Amino acid sequence: MIDARKTGVTTRLGLTAVAVLLSAIIASTSLVTAQDACLGTAEALHLTDAQKADLKSRNLRFGFLTNNISDDFSRTLVKGGEDYAAEVGVELIVNSADFDANTQLSQFDALVQQQVDGIFLTAVDAGSIGQAVRRANTADIPVFIVGGAPARGDVISVMNASSYQGSYDAGIALMDKIGTSNAKIAVLGIPFALQTIRDREKGILDAIGARGGQLISMQSDFSQDTLLQLATNVIQANEDLAGIFATWSLAVNAATEAVKQSGRDIPIAGYDSEAPGYAELASGSTPIVALSGQQAAVQGRAAIEGLAQAIFGATLCEEIITPNLLVTADNHKDMWPVQYPGTPAPWE
Repeated sequence: MIDARKTGVTTRLGLTAVAVLLSAIIASTSLVTAQDACLGTAEALHLTDAQKADLKSRNLRFGFLTNNISDDFSRTLVKGGEDYAAEVGVELIVNSADFDANTQLSQFDALVQQQVDGIFLTAVDAGSIGQAVRRANTADIPVFIVGGAPARGDVISVMNASSYQGSYDAGIALMDKIGTSNAKIAVLGIPFALQTIRDREKGILDAIGARGGQLISMQSDFSQDTLLQLATNVIQANEDLAGIFATWSLAVNAATEAVKQSGRDIPIAGYDSEAPGYAELASGSTPIVALSGQQAAVQGRAAIEGLAQAIFGATLCEEIITPNLLVTADNHKDMWPVQYPGTPAPWE
């Protein structure tokens, strides 16, 4: 054995070997990091001009399945997808399930049978859609989903708005407007078995708790008429009701109408800032304090770009988050063109 203390040559050689080894480790780590890098934002999904030209030459067909098309979010989501698909030469097959899980399963399977090149999905039910996603996996058709991962099958990514934070921020605005302790709050929601809906509910529950309020009612339905009746009932049953929070657009509309019919001063906040909500905020006389708005047009474009990037071989992060907008009477004119680009404002 050579004693390194007795020869500078050996020491120098040892240091050189260590340096080489460290360089190799750093290079290897950089390579792994580069290989493992994923696209994690809507902006990161943007296609280059070269990719757009490549896409146009492929004559691709994508399926675009929505759980409904009865609200501004869904219509804007579809429009965002359609507009960008037309720009990059992708044929888009759009179907709405009208909140029916079986209808959506049939639509999904039809796309698989047609051998489309990719499927974008806002699921009615993340549990039941899983088997259909597995059939797409078998057919090597990439699936990109909004709202929550399916119970079975693999998707290239789950895209979500900032559901928890958006609901929490709007809820805090509501509680601060009320400004009293032990304020009684009712929540109107939507009966979707999706993580994004659970996140909205947790957001408002945490906001109520953070300001020392009380949740006295949490009810949900798909129908605006039924939601109106639920809101009316909770208002009539609670003389000291301090506020209402709505976790989706039709609930916002129903709560607003119920409060107006009651003649009482009950503030409202909610998740989803759509045209009726904007019109209310522009009216100068509304019970609505704040609405959290998803950027549906951004998500619609990202749907097309995400599927395209997967076809080009890129890896998408497990979750892609798009930021929400907090819309109030003070900023609604600035927020409208951000949330609904190219669409005339409801007060124009």
